[in-house]
Amino acid sequence: MKFVNYATYVQDKGKVNASRAEHVAYADALRKHDRLVMGGPLLDDDGHARGVLLIYQVASQQEAETLVQSDPFVLQGAIADYRLAEWAVLSRNVDVESLAAKLVTADRHAPSKEPHASGATPVGPDAHSARLYVNYAKYVSDHSRILRARPAHRSYAQAIRAKGALIIAGPFADDSGALLIYQAKSKDEAMALISEDPYQAEGVYEATALSEWRLFGLNAGLIERR
Repeated sequence: MKFVNYATYVQDKGKVNASRAEHVAYADALRKHDRLVMGGPLLDDDGHARGVLLIYQVASQQEAETLVQSDPFVLQGAIADYRLAEWAVLSRNVDVESLAAKLVTADRHAPSKEPHASGATPVGPDAHSARLYVNYAKYVSDHSRILRARPAHRSYAQAIRAKGALIIAGPFADDSGALLIYQAKSKDEAMALISEDPYQAEGVYEATALSEWRLFGLNAGLIERR
């Protein structure tokens, strides 16, 4: 089972910075023990880390909650809020090599003195390279509307996946929303992918939160695992 942890930092960046090194070590250990699929910071429009997205591979929601509560970011008060949801991944045709190429490494995008794992704040990417963007979407409560629009949405998802614009996506297990990870050259380009989605046109998306996502850790062996 995959669980998404979508977390935002507190305003006190001192707490975030103070707990970052321990969080990095913790995230690295989870990846090593096949508990963390991938993770990295969520960026605001100015390129500053405003939170973190972590995707766990666990046997139960209780186990996922334990991983969240054991994270130094949580233990040391660096997280203002987090949302934990089971993720039913549907788009499994992932180009792992392409995804791995997006990893931010110390010698590519981040100064060597900075930690290069899921909590770090990196330097901006190459101007012409495609970046990763996360759409954390909430659905309307009218389930009939979701069902009506779902075939068109899935056809659209297949089309943009074939073009390399959709990396991995799927709804939350309770059908309250979805997580979609796009590849785009700008936030405007990623926003266009949402605007053209039938779920947007048919009013299925009650709210969408689009953020650039810097991938600082990846356990490729867990991508295809249910």
